Amino acid sequence: MKPVADALGVARSNLAEQCKTDEPKPPRHPPRYDEWLLAMIRKVIDERASYGYRRTTALVNRQLVSDGKARVNHITNAFIA
Repeated sequence: MKPVADALGVARSNLAEQCKTDEPKPPRHPPRYDEWLLAMIRKVIDERASYGYRRTTALVNRQLVSDGKARVNHITNAFIA
């Protein structure tokens, strides 16, 4: 923040105060359309607690493909073809 304050020629405290918002942050929970996906992920994690996100995604994708559904991306949980 200091380089920005220096470039603008304003006090850092003033800039920090302007950046504050009273607006509450959105809740951190998955969207409702991902509830079914979350249930699949939790099932895998319950069975294999030591699995990381990549291996869990591979198992979920294996199940999705066998059900004839689209796979999901391990990074964004976006559907991929």
